[in-house]
Amino acid sequence: MYKKNIRAAGLILIFSCLSVQSWAAPSAVFPLEITDSIGNKITIEKKPERIVLAGRATLITANAFYLFREARKNVIAVGHTDQGLGNFLPYLDKNFNNLIQLPHEVGPEQIISQHPDLVIVKDFIYKRLGPPLKKLGIPVVALSLESAEAFQTDIGILGRALGYPGRAEEIQSLLRQRIETVESRISTLREDEKPRVLLLYYSVKGGASSYNIAPKSWIQTHQVEAAGGRAVWADSHMGNGWKTVNFEQIAAWDPDYIFITSYRMPVLDVFEKIRGNNQWELLRAMKSGRVLPFPADFYSWAQPDVRWILGTQWLAGVLHPDLFAETDMMKETESFYLEMYDLDPSVFRSVVAPRITGIND
Repeated sequence: MYKKNIRAAGLILIFSCLSVQSWAAPSAVFPLEITDSIGNKITIEKKPERIVLAGRATLITANAFYLFREARKNVIAVGHTDQGLGNFLPYLDKNFNNLIQLPHEVGPEQIISQHPDLVIVKDFIYKRLGPPLKKLGIPVVALSLESAEAFQTDIGILGRALGYPGRAEEIQSLLRQRIETVESRISTLREDEKPRVLLLYYSVKGGASSYNIAPKSWIQTHQVEAAGGRAVWADSHMGNGWKTVNFEQIAAWDPDYIFITSYRMPVLDVFEKIRGNNQWELLRAMKSGRVLPFPADFYSWAQPDVRWILGTQWLAGVLHPDLFAETDMMKETESFYLEMYDLDPSVFRSVVAPRITGIND
């Protein structure tokens, strides 16, 4: 046992040293040309030193960007990264609150005034911001991040653009390891052993509340299917964007499990409203105690943010508890924050862990 402990300690030390080296080693040679998520070919003349993260859905691009620790110091301006549950990024960058805070509907003039040498936007924002910035010779990289496959591809694009392709490969590998662990355990399941699942996004707009389903191609659908569930809504929404569904449709699906997520308000508040609704008591999932809040910390784990892998791991454990009986989601979450964000364990325990909701509900 003593020899095994020494060997294990040695492996941990080696892994730690390799991890530090990979964080710190830029390996791209500039100038370089990349192709972004929507097919734009962009030439980046030198390693970016003044980076702007802008436009709607900056939260998604920024949380991917901040996986690259060595590039954090180069951010000079950033859009909104607080969905309503708090802002995680200041815990990664002590200077974050001193950055130029850009409005949600930022215009090209506001970005140009920052004299950036790289601008990163969500793909659907490029049409408005990309062309005017490109005319001035400012490289603009558009990222999708909307599916598991796109997330892996876009991390590679981002790593090359920032000059850290080695770190991008490490992130991709860490994601693959986690998803392959899930896949290996559910690979023997027959189709009829996979429960029917509905994942709903609760939103409030103009005082009216609604439940919404994600498109078949989005990461929320992938999470359910990768976790060993059958997404009952998938074939009814082949388009783009969230689609509102009424209670009659929810009742018609009558799935084995219903998971609720909310992005701009605590999901537990939404869950309490559902518990008090007599209509919901008629559903199979509610009768069996299988209407559950989807986990969140600063952000929901059911969206195209790097935390989607945590959501998938948790979901697999809920749907197939016998296959994941040894999985400790709090430990998985702590190791995620260390590997992905190099977050100090004490900060995880004091700041992130108290915010986590849903993993034990």
